[in-house]
Amino acid sequence: MKAHDNQKRFEQLNVQRHKEMTSDTEKLLALANRLKAEADKASTGKAATDALSMDAVRQAEQIEKLAHSVREKMRSSVSN
Repeated sequence: MKAHDNQKRFEQLNVQRHKEMTSDTEKLLALANRLKAEADKASTGKAATDALSMDAVRQAEQIEKLAHSVREKMRSSVSN
């Protein structure tokens, strides 16, 4: 009975991990699209040598952290 309970627990943890991965991936896509729009806007309105805003840099850092989180969740799975 204990092995069955452990298996159920592993399955629940994997389902939760998958939900978190899906949610994080959706956030990642939204952030990347927002950053791309800002970069496109900056490149059309200003000289190419102008740097992106600090907000864009923070968004890029957020994207990087989220991407690392998704990668780690993809690598790990709960199993026996």
